Amino acid sequence: MGKSDTMVNYLRISVTDRCNLRCIYCMPYGKNNFLPAREILTFEEIVKTVMILNRKGIEYIRITGGEPLMRRNLEVLIKKLKEETSQKEISMTTNGILLDGKLSQLMEAGLDRVNISLNTFKRNRYEQLTGLDKFEEVFSTVKRILSESVIPLKINIVLLKGINDDEIEDFADFTINNKVCVRFIEYFSTDNSKLHFELISGSLVKEKIEKKFGELIPCEVRGNGPAINYRINNAQGQIGFINTVTGNFCRSCNRLRLTAEGKIYPCLLSPRSIDVKNMLRNGIKEEKIKMYMDNLIFEKHNYSKKRVREHEFVMSDMGG
Repeated sequence: MGKSDTMVNYLRISVTDRCNLRCIYCMPYGKNNFLPAREILTFEEIVKTVMILNRKGIEYIRITGGEPLMRRNLEVLIKKLKEETSQKEISMTTNGILLDGKLSQLMEAGLDRVNISLNTFKRNRYEQLTGLDKFEEVFSTVKRILSESVIPLKINIVLLKGINDDEIEDFADFTINNKVCVRFIEYFSTDNSKLHFELISGSLVKEKIEKKFGELIPCEVRGNGPAINYRINNAQGQIGFINTVTGNFCRSCNRLRLTAEGKIYPCLLSPRSIDVKNMLRNGIKEEKIKMYMDNLIFEKHNYSKKRVREHEFVMSDMGG
């Protein structure tokens, strides 16, 4: 453990542990023990937690899951967060299956940008990776967002050796004529899946892209997360690398995670958490909750030194 060198200003909020897909790297096969509704934070409890964290410096929020659009009336939460808390930006990560019919409502409520998890451009492979034949629905939503410039879009790709790593150049090529950020995420094993994949490092992916498209140009403006962005010469879009395993970015990590059941974690790898749901429902005073949050932030997990997983977890439970 060690004190973080960077101000914590980013909160990932998992609004549900449920998902309509079964991605092989995210949710274990046969998982069906989802949280009952009473154990999930209400919208009011989420807003209250964010209001407290505002005073600790949180100003960027990402809505996650599970699949966040499985949570009914999500636009109500986004509107509450936009109106009742002080946020510079509210974004969401989704698998995109339910997005097309809800995007206008979400944007009207205050959603600023969206990330879609899409690990292949091949229909049959999509079903192999996720368990459902929904590629066409998701990709049509991607194309509509890009063609109509509806909302800033990023595409997240987890590379799995021997499964989708032959599509690296295709994903990179997609950025040439589309104003999109395609982000390659290193596979991160949670020790809670029957399947494990060999790591494909971000540096190897970059090398492979440059072999075909030439040297990548670094982007001057860096985002709010760990991604390092580049672009192909004269491309409209960008290519990002999130080197979860090989990257030594944790000393500059700026985020906390709020799970659907109301626990705040400083890091994916740390078992340390505070149960804000229990505190709120038991009438613990705000000042005491803030004290616990102060301690959690102070002891924020220093992955750059430790790099040790201290507990097993399911990625869909932690919000990715």
